[in-house]
Amino acid sequence: MAIPPAEAQQLIRQYKDSAAANILQGRPEEALADYRKVVELTPHDSAARLKVAELLAQLGHRQEAVREFHYLAIRYAAEGSTIHAIAACKLILAIDPHHEETQENLASLIAMQSAEERQHPGAPESGTEEKSLPPTPLFSKLPRDVFLALLGLLEMRRVRGGEHIITEGERGSSMFILVQGTVRVVHAPDNAPPRTLAELTEGSFFGEMGLISDAPRVASVIATRDCTLLEVTREMLAQLGARFPSFELAVQQFYKDRLLDNLLKSSPIFRPLPEEQKRAIAQRFQTRAVEPGTVLLQQGQRSHALYLLLRGRCSVVHQDPEGGERPYPDMTEGALFGEISLLLDLRITATVRAATSCLLLVLDQETVKERVLPHPEVRRALTHLSRERLDRTAALLAEGAEVQGSFLI
Repeated sequence: MAIPPAEAQQLIRQYKDSAAANILQGRPEEALADYRKVVELTPHDSAARLKVAELLAQLGHRQEAVREFHYLAIRYAAEGSTIHAIAACKLILAIDPHHEETQENLASLIAMQSAEERQHPGAPESGTEEKSLPPTPLFSKLPRDVFLALLGLLEMRRVRGGEHIITEGERGSSMFILVQGTVRVVHAPDNAPPRTLAELTEGSFFGEMGLISDAPRVASVIATRDCTLLEVTREMLAQLGARFPSFELAVQQFYKDRLLDNLLKSSPIFRPLPEEQKRAIAQRFQTRAVEPGTVLLQQGQRSHALYLLLRGRCSVVHQDPEGGERPYPDMTEGALFGEISLLLDLRITATVRAATSCLLLVLDQETVKERVLPHPEVRRALTHLSRERLDRTAALLAEGAEVQGSFLI
């Protein structure tokens, strides 16, 4: 006889509460029995089936666990929840590393998803939460063989609510995909209370800039409840890059595009420009590699290009009238320089030199003056920035020293 819906819901809640208590008290067999009863009442409860699979694996019932995870992977894939399907696949591979059927099925799903994205780029969701794999070139647009290799390397991590996944100021070496749970992105400015920048839910990815650059993390990411994550490390990228040269190129292109996108959205110089004009300007940036010791800007001269530091570190030194040198803070990855001198035709305050081997994006003088400078809001932003930098220059010089002329980096 069918159980009335209200009674069924009450039983499900009781079984789940009992299972949670049994897990806390170290009784996995009893917890498994409870979750099996939940699945009997609601066969499509994926969260309950996942608990069944995890407990089976914990108790050493390997084949049963693989069957449950395989069922979940297929179900998630059918629902379009690719990120959950990948997690189920990784759990299968942890039990049976040679379960090729799972790898192949999931790779096919990624290929189909990528084809759909190419046919319908930017298609809006019809009121549903995005469940597909995050649209980063590191994943959804990978060739099939590269994706399979990456799939074998992905690491699964679990963190408890309240734990830091990423800490602001630290050097990053990983990116994460949020399979289950929620996180907060928090920034703590100097001499100000921390503020929440974003709340991320399942399917979100974060930390990708720290994965492929050596820049410090600009915000912390904190689990607001227990989370399951897929982690991609820099070592994984190195392994894939050694095996697949095309992957290394894709990573470099991803980093370049992301850094340029951030620059054009956040810089007061580029922010006022129309989107179409920003895209045209992004296409004009050229890559330039330089050796340590290369002088990029010379104090007292005028800049003839705008520089964005992709990789490496640049030293900045001001020479005072007596011939002594005073170092400024080094420029690190993501730094923009040369733009104020270039746009306002003013002399440079300090010499900028490559301290290490550097990779830069360079925008030529002609493009800047033709496509950026004519915009009236850009001119206003430049005036404001020039005042700020004059104040900064004066503060960095010796006490009592005067800035010699209108020198700006």
